[in-house]
Amino acid sequence: MTVEGPFPSEGDVHLRIWLADLNFDYTTTAVVARNLIRDWERKHWCTIELIRDFIEGCRLLPRLPCERLFRGP
Repeated sequence: MTVEGPFPSEGDVHLRIWLADLNFDYTTTAVVARNLIRDWERKHWCTIELIRDFIEGCRLLPRLPCERLFRGP
């Protein structure tokens, strides 16, 4: 997955993180998701999915823990 591809420029997104056989669904901002994916590209420590078909349901998901750590560049 490349960050330069079709990616929302603002607003909340649904992010799914896979650790081993467990998946965790979160809501986060597009900026945080982009920065998290850039960090992930340096070292693949999990599997990340950006769920594009479920944007409206993001309000029901918990916020990404430590979201503020990925707000900067």
